[in-house]
Amino acid sequence: MCDHQCINDNCQSKPKQKLFVAQKSVCSYYNVKYRTDRQVCGACMQKCIIYLDRIGRRFKNGECILDEKYPKKQTGVIELSDSDDDNSASDSAVNNDTKPSTEDLNPQIAKLSTSLNTILKDTVGPLFKKQEELCESYLISKKAKLVVVNEQLNKIAEETDQAIARLYKNLYKFDNQRKFKFDEEVSIDDIADDVAIVSTKLLPGLPDGLPEEGKLIRHLLKVGDRVYGMKHSQMQPWIEATIKSSVSDTYFNIIFDDGEEKVLNYKNLAYMDTASHAQYPVGSRVIAKFQDMNIELTDKFYVGVIAEPPKYLNNFRYMIFFDDGYTQYVYHKNIRLVCGESPNVSDDVHENIREFVKMYLHKYPERPMVKFNKKQVVRTELNNSWCSAKVKNLDASLVQLKFLDIKVEHTEWMYRGSNRLGPIYNKLNSNNQDKRVRGTVLTDVNKLLNRPYIELENLTENEKSYNNDNSDNTQNLQENNGVTKSIEIPVNCPKPLPYKHHECSHFCMLWVHYDYSQTKYMNVLSIPLHYGFTRSVSTDEKLKLKKVIYTTPCGRNIDNENKMYNYLKLTSYGNSQMTIDLFNFDCLVNPLSSFSVPEAFIRIEDISYEMEFKSISVFNSLNDLVPDHIKYITERKTSPGVNLNIDPKFVCGCDCIDNCEDKNKCSCWQLTYEGPKNYPAIFKDHDDIGYSSKRLHKQVITGIFECNTSCKCEKTCLNRVVQEPLKTSLQLFLTEKKGWGVRTLADIPKGSFVCTYLGVVRTEKDADNDFSLNWGEYLADLDFLETVEEIKDGYESYVVQPEVESEDYTSSSDDEEFNPSWAIKSKMSMCESRMLLRKNLQDTNTKIDGKHELSKLNTQQKIESKNTSLLRYLDKDCGIYTLDAKVSGNIGRYFNHSCDPNIFIQNVFIDTHDLRFPWVSYFALSNIPAGTELVWDYNYIVGSVKNKKLMCHCGSKNCKGRLL
Repeated sequence: MCDHQCINDNCQSKPKQKLFVAQKSVCSYYNVKYRTDRQVCGACMQKCIIYLDRIGRRFKNGECILDEKYPKKQTGVIELSDSDDDNSASDSAVNNDTKPSTEDLNPQIAKLSTSLNTILKDTVGPLFKKQEELCESYLISKKAKLVVVNEQLNKIAEETDQAIARLYKNLYKFDNQRKFKFDEEVSIDDIADDVAIVSTKLLPGLPDGLPEEGKLIRHLLKVGDRVYGMKHSQMQPWIEATIKSSVSDTYFNIIFDDGEEKVLNYKNLAYMDTASHAQYPVGSRVIAKFQDMNIELTDKFYVGVIAEPPKYLNNFRYMIFFDDGYTQYVYHKNIRLVCGESPNVSDDVHENIREFVKMYLHKYPERPMVKFNKKQVVRTELNNSWCSAKVKNLDASLVQLKFLDIKVEHTEWMYRGSNRLGPIYNKLNSNNQDKRVRGTVLTDVNKLLNRPYIELENLTENEKSYNNDNSDNTQNLQENNGVTKSIEIPVNCPKPLPYKHHECSHFCMLWVHYDYSQTKYMNVLSIPLHYGFTRSVSTDEKLKLKKVIYTTPCGRNIDNENKMYNYLKLTSYGNSQMTIDLFNFDCLVNPLSSFSVPEAFIRIEDISYEMEFKSISVFNSLNDLVPDHIKYITERKTSPGVNLNIDPKFVCGCDCIDNCEDKNKCSCWQLTYEGPKNYPAIFKDHDDIGYSSKRLHKQVITGIFECNTSCKCEKTCLNRVVQEPLKTSLQLFLTEKKGWGVRTLADIPKGSFVCTYLGVVRTEKDADNDFSLNWGEYLADLDFLETVEEIKDGYESYVVQPEVESEDYTSSSDDEEFNPSWAIKSKMSMCESRMLLRKNLQDTNTKIDGKHELSKLNTQQKIESKNTSLLRYLDKDCGIYTLDAKVSGNIGRYFNHSCDPNIFIQNVFIDTHDLRFPWVSYFALSNIPAGTELVWDYNYIVGSVKNKKLMCHCGSKNCKGRLL
């Protein structure tokens, strides 16, 4: 920019227009750095004056100045000047010369200056404060709009990605796009006020070319029939031929199209025509076209067995286990029925997959399969070595894996139930597969860490439509004649005083006489409202956002947890300090919400018999039953042989005197942080680990260490949660299908501590002796160490390795061989012979076909794990300890299972730092309304006990149907 021109880069004035000195306000208006030699034309200066005058009026009238349009910042102008330093010096000189000296200032002038400053502060100060609030509100509104726009853009981008994926799939799929016919189905969605709300939904019918289910009929072969015959072996494609003569009822002399004749059993022949009046049932022996993305398309047929019928979930295709080990989905038109099969079809398949198919058909329709998400990494067997493979795509029961730690790129579609997948293989070779069925006290580690995990699938149940009566996992709040209402605060309770400017101290709350020991019958969140606080929800009309505001006994308004905690700290006096968990700033939580039931159905007033701070009533409106008698305990007990050392001398304590606010200085907090540091990929945000305002919003798998009796901090410390008395209002009630359950009588905010699970600590051997009697009922394993070891085990295996390209197809590491690294080799003579057979077959197949190579559905090796749990070194004889609440326990023993839980389990260490003996505690997974049943995931392994089935009645949308 030239020094002798208008500072407005977009100035429209004539070149010789008179210029004026540009003041700082003018330079700021045009986003130009101020210098004394800046100049501006009259027209541009007039624009600036008008704008500043308008801003001044808005400021004076208490209106937000950010609503005004501000000129766009000038870009693209690079100013180069050798005189910058001189000008700067000149500016400095001017400033120094014009700056008034204060050395010999007249006292009257100084007094006048002070008076002016006071007047300005009293008059203009409130306007500035008002303007700050308006600007903050304006910026929040803009931010909210940007968030909405950003979400819309993300949604559009996601829809675009899905559309591109569908387009790509349609471009590269082998068969023509199928058009489904849809049948209209009428269903009852809801019932309200005895009026059924009827809606219709479209369910896909069978596509053209796919027959209905029915009895499959094989017609007799006769001379002259065209058939497909097995010319070479089961691994090779079947060739077209003609029946020349009949040797017997089951053997036929056929002639292939190239003139070669051969006598074949009818099990080695397949019908040529596709006419079928029924679908092929699971277990049928068929030949089908095999098509591979990596090879050129071919019309050749290979033999296999039907493993999955056509369903809506698999796009109405059959899943086929081919004899060569591959698995693929095939449409009905590309399948031909084999003319005959054995009573046990597994006897007809190749020996490589015989045991696998036999077991599959025996358990069908229940199938253990690995649950995958895209981009997950799983250990997978390839060429007798375990490799890392990344999930590329999913197709119903198949997963496409890209192997990472090999030098040549290899991608393969695999059945999700194949024991070539690490999770399936580990489960099949687990030494205690049928022994330990009681759930871990933690949720499944693989689910929590977004790893692949095994899920039992039932094909017949997958096709059932949702039962609308069970479409919600939360209990009906009106069940058992209960009703939710809002309690009223007694009129004689203290009310906030009119606010007067003051510095808060303990006098602000001293007059309300707060005493927590008197709150036994109050909902925990309503306690402050009985002692001088009020809670209101305000709505910002501009932002359309709701905000909770507490008014304190001294009249001050507080709108967030940090301010409230500081207030409670300032106003505390002795042991009467309120704790931050008595307050909640979530608009969706109602502190006055209370679930009540008819007194006539209260069977027991307090099942704890006043051992808990809060009474726990027992309600039953279904019959006259009461819970079996137990010895109610509030502390865990030990059985003979359990050495639980709770001497305070053997635990670490902190020296904090600030309620452990500074987590970096508190040694107990640092113990909690120490475990997650070993897993940076899992615990990415260390500031979000552990308690926040005495609530836990995310499970800490490596355990939480609370302050204890050896610590110098007060009982109101922020790191003391689970050790406090029961605060939640709970009720034991009888459900219709699940026995006794527990529900909350008041709203529970997300992350709140609910209660602990208490029982008698027993050794693993002692608990297993009673296993045949109760098979795990009321037992919870203290498997903290094993859980953490499970995280560590294979931790690096789930990290995506860099992909390398090479022309050689070899494993990247010699120490990753199939047997030595994971387990001990057994029955090697049989395995070696089978591997040699497969290698020979593969070589032969490659020479003949050149394309269709041998794969494997399952691996033949039988391996036993050689890994030894750390517990075996700590306590060789006892192993895992177990909490047994069968005879002695607390309210925690009555929580039911749900596949969609609303509470979760957390291991906490308080009275001992022995990692074998954590406290088992429940926390709210989400906001829980009053009247809702509290449920958690038992994490039982479905199908782990032979001849034992336990159906699940949780009623959630994600219900698996079976608990065991």
